[in-house]
Amino acid sequence: MPSYLSKLLFSYTLGIVGGLLFNFLHLPLPWILGSLTGVMVYKFTGANQVVYSPFLKTLSYVILGIQIGNTFTSQTFQQVTPYFFPYLILSVLLIAFSLISGYILSKKIRVDSVTGMLGAVPGGLSAMIALSDSMKGNTVYVTIFHTVRLLTVLFIVPFAALHIFAHKTASQAGFEAIHTGEPLIGTVLAYPIFFYSAYLLRKRVPANYILIPMLGTAFLNVVDLTAIPLPDLFSVGAQITLGIYLGHSVSVKELVKAGPYVLIYLILSIVIIGVSFVFGYLFHAVTSLDIATSMLSIAPGGLIEMALTAQSAGGDPSIVSSLQTIRVLMIVLLLPLVLQKMLPRIRERD
Repeated sequence: MPSYLSKLLFSYTLGIVGGLLFNFLHLPLPWILGSLTGVMVYKFTGANQVVYSPFLKTLSYVILGIQIGNTFTSQTFQQVTPYFFPYLILSVLLIAFSLISGYILSKKIRVDSVTGMLGAVPGGLSAMIALSDSMKGNTVYVTIFHTVRLLTVLFIVPFAALHIFAHKTASQAGFEAIHTGEPLIGTVLAYPIFFYSAYLLRKRVPANYILIPMLGTAFLNVVDLTAIPLPDLFSVGAQITLGIYLGHSVSVKELVKAGPYVLIYLILSIVIIGVSFVFGYLFHAVTSLDIATSMLSIAPGGLIEMALTAQSAGGDPSIVSSLQTIRVLMIVLLLPLVLQKMLPRIRERD
């Protein structure tokens, strides 16, 4: 029986081959989507030899958080401030649209309203699973619906950004530090501190292994202690690791079991993405942001994936990650409070 280490090496072989193929074909987010596709194609054969390392996944989040932070400058937060309220309004509208759509859909199919609404919200998978457990939804279906949403966003949004909204070509390997100061070698000592701080605050800060290294590195750059950027190889390895983890998280058995619900939520995900593009265009129209940055800031995707796509599409990854962080905090911190008040009334009507 293969050992865990041999399975892990095999998983990385699948991820690297998939990443190389996507990179050769110049497809968007090649290292994440390529490794994700490689693992999923293998899993659809019925084999079950794919594993991932929780430690390497965590380390990958930290690496990518640091590299996002390295795109910040002393002007970034000043630049983001004028966009805060229009972004907040559009994000609330997108979340409300998703909740209403999920509720209406739950009336058409044999799914309770809690499961239908939580399955449609453009939030993080782990947060929605925790909410589903606490609110007695069907957590298996919520997991499946968010898996469908995640895969739909990952394969549609980067493609649209690179082929429709992009206005210049940039490196797909990783983030480019755009500050002008000379990187200080001593700043590398701060990176283990960010990792340890994220570990200590893991129960208090959402997306802690991304946000704390990102904000910590951004702080160094803002106060002119220019953080030393990590080599592109680190970014590639982190993206492959993330792709393997996402591929491992997709349960082929559960997708088949959900049957027609998968197709229905696939269509809903595409509709929500379309609405986010409309809101992204409105955001572009009322602000001075370029179209790629506007679209990717509103898009219902993950912070890392959207920031990476912004780098490739010629957008501003620091602004995209800043605005996406606002939505992450809003969904994780405020949405549970809203749902806890709404859902009992909804259940009474049901």
